[in-house]
Amino acid sequence: MKWLFAYDHKFFRKGQQFFSKQAFPYEMWQRYLEHCDDLIVTGRIQKLNENDTNYSLSSGNQLTFVNIPDASNLGYFLPDNAAETALVKEIKKVDAVIARIPSQIGYLAVKVAQQLNKPYAVEIVGDPKESYRFHGNWKAKLYAPLATRTMKKVVKTAPFALYITEKELQKLYPTKGIQTACSNVELTHFADDFFINSRKERDLKHKVTFGMIGSLDSNYKGLDIALQALATIKSTIPEFEFRVLGSGMSSKWQKLVDELQLKDNVVFCGTMPAEEVFDWLKDIDIYLQPSRTEGQGRSVIEAMAMGCPAITSNVGGMKELTDDRMRFPNGDEQELAKIIQLLLENNVIYQQQIVRNYQAAMDFSKEILEEKRKIYYKKFMDWIEENEKR
Repeated sequence: MKWLFAYDHKFFRKGQQFFSKQAFPYEMWQRYLEHCDDLIVTGRIQKLNENDTNYSLSSGNQLTFVNIPDASNLGYFLPDNAAETALVKEIKKVDAVIARIPSQIGYLAVKVAQQLNKPYAVEIVGDPKESYRFHGNWKAKLYAPLATRTMKKVVKTAPFALYITEKELQKLYPTKGIQTACSNVELTHFADDFFINSRKERDLKHKVTFGMIGSLDSNYKGLDIALQALATIKSTIPEFEFRVLGSGMSSKWQKLVDELQLKDNVVFCGTMPAEEVFDWLKDIDIYLQPSRTEGQGRSVIEAMAMGCPAITSNVGGMKELTDDRMRFPNGDEQELAKIIQLLLENNVIYQQQIVRNYQAAMDFSKEILEEKRKIYYKKFMDWIEENEKR
């Protein structure tokens, strides 16, 4: 049996190998290869420059990568556009389609699967309304209402739908099909009990280390909100360091750092291999994720697995992750500042958050999620086989 995976993800080619900057190492594809013999992966494929580092190998046995031509948002709705033509060619070869949405390739793959009468399932990993709203491009903002309507229609009529949240995305984009809730974040790294106990004994009265993970090229991660909040309370809290981990140009943020007089407090850490991120998180006393939009919050979950007290905005799936007391209204740096002060002034709450987050992160263990996903895709495979008999 052969399946096709459709998503607007950039893969990078070097020779006969394909790499992913994040989220798609070869091991991730096993969740599908457990149920099919071969998988065609469709996305955006670019050449990998020799100087590029910290990419994960995505290609391997049973995988074929196919580039889908780019098109403008409107171009996807024109008949016989290049992207649709490419997908028709590939979907004709397969027994079923997995479309990850929101994504242009995902929407188009569903359309083609319906036209060719091919079984398909969708994976809902975010809210296009919020994503396009904070995209920063005026064309994207204009496109947001159409993308939202498309998303609702696609999810509602999908025979199978997998959500990465427990409730949030389900409320926004309900389906009539068979559904399950299963996060994309599978944790294999957890702090041990000894480390969690030692974290509770940290003295934050002399120096505090804040941390945040997110691309520096994107405004929607809310780095400016975190900087403004810390600048507001700089004189009232202990000495601190704010470490920012993520790809992109730190120079675009340096001006704001200087204006807020945080030059001696902010450290841009660049990027590092995924397995090293957990060691980086061990040194973080309080984790901040002030995103303006977020599908679920992978970095928040990883921070929780290391026992970090985490403060987040009240958007997307993060509303399901953190304690109510640790969430602030989207974009409100004053409220973020108040929560930071609460954690620093109340050691009981600080210790409660360590234990609470560590225990909550256990729900994202690889073993638990693999079993949920296995049951879901077994139902999908059985449905495919039943359709073939008709």
